[in-house]
Amino acid sequence: MTYYDVDVLIVGGGPAGLSTAWHLVRQDARWAERMIVLEKAHYPRQKLCGGGLTPLALDILHNLGLEVTLPHVSVYELRLRYRRHHYALRGRPAIQVVDRALFDAWLAEKARSQGVQIQEGVVLTGVEIDEQGVTAHTSQGLLRARALVAADGSNSAVRRFLKWGRGHKARLLEVRTGVEPDHPYFREGIALFDWDVLDMGVQGYYWDFPSWVDGSAMMNRGIFDSQFLSRRPPIPLPQILAQMLAPRGVSLEDYPLQGHPIHWLDPGMPPARPRVLLAGDAAGVDPLLGEGISFALAYGRVAAQTLNAAWATDDWQFRDYGERVRQDPCLRQLWPRRLGARLAFGSLRWPGVTRGLWRIAPQLFSLMAWMRPQYFPVTPRRMFKLHEGIP
Repeated sequence: MTYYDVDVLIVGGGPAGLSTAWHLVRQDARWAERMIVLEKAHYPRQKLCGGGLTPLALDILHNLGLEVTLPHVSVYELRLRYRRHHYALRGRPAIQVVDRALFDAWLAEKARSQGVQIQEGVVLTGVEIDEQGVTAHTSQGLLRARALVAADGSNSAVRRFLKWGRGHKARLLEVRTGVEPDHPYFREGIALFDWDVLDMGVQGYYWDFPSWVDGSAMMNRGIFDSQFLSRRPPIPLPQILAQMLAPRGVSLEDYPLQGHPIHWLDPGMPPARPRVLLAGDAAGVDPLLGEGISFALAYGRVAAQTLNAAWATDDWQFRDYGERVRQDPCLRQLWPRRLGARLAFGSLRWPGVTRGLWRIAPQLFSLMAWMRPQYFPVTPRRMFKLHEGIP
């Protein structure tokens, strides 16, 4: 008879891992005693992230009985700029911007209130899979489980130990700068996506998100480079970020620069093996916008459904996990977003095509909003042009 410390071991205490745990205990409270979440850091741990919670993320949290009570900025207008094309999308709100470190700590606290066991400061040092289960080597000793959920981010240790492949990664750079609380982005609830960096070879955008950090008004400023077209020459991202910050009166030398990769979806990499599920950034998220939180929460939902089915049938092969991911109402967006990334960044070879796409952007957004209204939480007017430009 095989001895198990727990039935399910979740590696990673971010949104994907905690969402998996939350969805399990919501389906059956007894799961709280049958799983452990391992987190290598201690809450609140820093995580490079814009901190934008979309309505899809908020809906998943709401369905778990969770309402975000953290300090946040409600963004009602998303501004998009490329050259002379200045547009705005208005939502209800479109996103809520939170401090990602506090958000993860809050989610962990809520999971613990349901009896979920979270062990902080525990580092995974090895993983072995056999027909009966999983053996995890950690800095605190060995753990034996029926199954493992790898929710340990873009640089997943589980993927590395199991030689799952490196996958494709985007790059993020971010700084936080102090601003006055009466800044128009705070006062009116505005966030900016500046795509002028496309002309500098960046496959992505620069952003300005208003946010509260330790009770102070801050502007979360950063740059996202999807590196979707991997054969293009490397881009000096810090110099480009400095160039984007200069007109805003910000010197990059005055602030600590943070960097982090994002592992985006690769349809060629299976998200499961016998006894192991990948979730969140470890499985792959959005290559077009780099959105991660909503998809991480959705991966947790699907992982929990898959684990419940495995428990009921005692079949831990997880053959249907990939199909469950493709059918999930949130995660199935990842495939159209891959197509969007191919269209948006593939056109960089032909600048005229990029300019043409931006000229018809309102029509494209209105069409997508009409076809998939649940994915475009904006007002009926959808998208409109800003004739005065964007500051």
